[in-house]
Amino acid sequence: MTEKINYLDGLRGIAAVNVMIMHFFIVFLPAMIYSDRMPSHLGNFEQIFSNTPLGLIGAGNFSVCIFFILSGYVLTQKYFKTKDRNIIISGAVRRYIRLFVPVLAAILLSFLLASAGVFHYYIETVAISGNNNYAGYWIFTPDIIEAIKQAVWGTFFAGEDTYNPVLWTMTIEFYGSILVFAMTFLFGQQRARWTFYLAAAIFFFNSYYLAFIIGLGLADTFNSKTSIFKTGNKIVLSIILISGLFIGSYPVGTVTNDSLYGFLNNGFFQTPKLTYHILGAGMIMYVLLNSRWLQNIFSSPLLILLGKISYSLYLIHFLVISSFTCALFLFLYPILPYVAAASISCIVSVLLIIPLSYLFYRYIDTAGVQLSKMFYNQLVNLARSAGAGHMKQKHLSSAILTIYNKFFK
Repeated sequence: MTEKINYLDGLRGIAAVNVMIMHFFIVFLPAMIYSDRMPSHLGNFEQIFSNTPLGLIGAGNFSVCIFFILSGYVLTQKYFKTKDRNIIISGAVRRYIRLFVPVLAAILLSFLLASAGVFHYYIETVAISGNNNYAGYWIFTPDIIEAIKQAVWGTFFAGEDTYNPVLWTMTIEFYGSILVFAMTFLFGQQRARWTFYLAAAIFFFNSYYLAFIIGLGLADTFNSKTSIFKTGNKIVLSIILISGLFIGSYPVGTVTNDSLYGFLNNGFFQTPKLTYHILGAGMIMYVLLNSRWLQNIFSSPLLILLGKISYSLYLIHFLVISSFTCALFLFLYPILPYVAAASISCIVSVLLIIPLSYLFYRYIDTAGVQLSKMFYNQLVNLARSAGAGHMKQKHLSSAILTIYNKFFK
């Protein structure tokens, strides 16, 4: 469905780590994210951190927007190189299973941890940190039937995230993927396709789906033979990069008129943090696609590894934080200062989360990819046995393309 592009894997890996850091902050130093809305543990530093570009360290929502733009790009870029609609059909058919298998495993792991009662460590920890907004997580009665129902349906189609709060993104990821598949299939070869891209961007302007449209547009731009949007001008790219990082660091907490971001808090956008984070992520992606220097940096072995395990890391890190990390903190807190206990707990947890994520990637995530391929191949075989085999093209997508040509050509 997609080609592996090392530097995009590197960007994905950094984004996943950034989300993990955000959740460490939310549990132990919530004012680092939400500024004046939460109790402070570091004096004025948290206020400074959350209201300056330092907030990029732990800018989880910005990183999620990067994920969505990456999805829009990588799911369609091979199509724009080949103009082969079979790629789009295969990707769309396989998408649910590819996402579902790791989600199911993560939810079952959460069910086991909840059944063992270890999430009470999280509840005790956030009571100490003072993060009342997140105190309601993990207060539920685990039920295996409900867990499976949520994995199969609720996570993707109803926005349910009882068994893992990070799963709020899965509904958006799934629908966003189908959106770019559909747009590429219907309009990808049309001369007026940019009109449709623009219309979709306007329609979805105040939602995360805008990120998928931007990713789609970048895939079309950077995989075509010529484009006026490509540039090697280092000054232009530097300006775009700095601007993208700045608006990407737009706080999720209170933004006052006298802050660095005061001029952006102008009421122009319905949800400023969402729109600024998406636009900032798109600018970062644009610069990366144009810059050989950045591509080399993001293609380092460590970042590529983090990119490979990013989906697994994303799915399991909050489960580890809510159990092991919080348990370690509660053990250390009576004998160490608050910040020292929290710091040691987070550092030790990273040493656990990374190898666990690799194992999850090796045995669960890759299984999801392979199962999705098997599912698509089985549909192809069924289509052949049902009479589609006489068609010139030997794929299930032949029948779909025939319908498309009949009604849209």
